[in-house]
Amino acid sequence: MKLLVLILALLYPAERFNTTVLSIDNLEFSLGGQVKIQVYEQGFVNDIERKSVWETTVKVSESCLPITLEKLPAGSYMIAVFHDSNANGKMDYTFFGRPKEGYSFSGRFNCDAKSAGPKLHYINLKEGFQHVNLHLCY
Repeated sequence: MKLLVLILALLYPAERFNTTVLSIDNLEFSLGGQVKIQVYEQGFVNDIERKSVWETTVKVSESCLPITLEKLPAGSYMIAVFHDSNANGKMDYTFFGRPKEGYSFSGRFNCDAKSAGPKLHYINLKEGFQHVNLHLCY
């Protein structure tokens, strides 16, 4: 009986993972710096610490794309990307509060419209393989 349970557990794990390949359009390679990608679970705005469940920073180069997000359990997530062109680790803003560096979000995101909040940026990552494309705004 224990052997049967072990075999079933190996064949049907409790959590199903996915592999997501992230492409980024409009990345200004000539600016150099780094690209930071953060993935947040749905409901992160209610979390006091607002920690991402997955993140990475890659140096900007012709070979840095696409980026693979691995071992995320299937579920709803928001992906946030910003091009930290001066590599200071934070988003820089103009005097009027507009970002100076490239940025993007998953889901319904438009460079020309103000975001109505995180709820529009969630996407469903299913188990298996999928591709997500984001367009950076500068």
